[in-house]
Amino acid sequence: MEYIKILREYIDTFLDFIYPRNIYCILCKSPIDREEEYSICEECKDKLKFIWEKTCDKCGKPLDELYLIDRCPECIDNPNYYTKAVSCLEYDDLSKEIIYNLKYYKKRYIAYHVAEIIYDKLIESDICSFDTIIPVPLHKAKQRERSFNQASLISKYIGQRVNADVDNRSLIRNRNTITQNQLTKEERKENLKGAFEVVNNANIKDRNILLIDDIYTTGATVNQCGKVLLENGALKIYVATFATGRNYY
Repeated sequence: MEYIKILREYIDTFLDFIYPRNIYCILCKSPIDREEEYSICEECKDKLKFIWEKTCDKCGKPLDELYLIDRCPECIDNPNYYTKAVSCLEYDDLSKEIIYNLKYYKKRYIAYHVAEIIYDKLIESDICSFDTIIPVPLHKAKQRERSFNQASLISKYIGQRVNADVDNRSLIRNRNTITQNQLTKEERKENLKGAFEVVNNANIKDRNILLIDDIYTTGATVNQCGKVLLENGALKIYVATFATGRNYY
């Protein structure tokens, strides 16, 4: 396992050499200044829907400014097994393009910039009291098929920024669940029941955990992860994702 970890480090270094950062916009591929934030040109940055406005104080989804309370009906009516979740962007065609380029077109260098954006959101949201970073795991069959876990790669770069350990081993996905994106909210919950397992709770017990994933849709995935982590002695679970949908209330 240590050999594989070292090999992956070499691969990431090699990819950084092939795809040097901040030369081209990761969206439109236009040349950019080396100092351009997130390696995204100003024109594309203006099109991205960064979440600056009022959000649910639990799940982090944007709320209408006229909505009178700080928690969305979904979070009022349903238990969440985490203290707080934050997301950086509204999920739309542009943020989807960033994730798909990383996830399915294997442009691993994009993970560095996704991590930059999530890190800034964590600082803005004052989420800094965590001991360990845990990426939402893929099933081993899915990880072999994709060759990497995008959440793990994003976590690695966040960990470097905050000087925190990234734990890729203690939380596993023990069942190769079907893809979630065509399922209803209830079907997602059912699909994920019993899908996650802690294999070393000594690394979890009495710790505050930052859980990382790329997209927060209904929250079913991070909720199941949070539930298992709390059952194994975690103190608090924080969640950070790159993009989320909007609730209209």
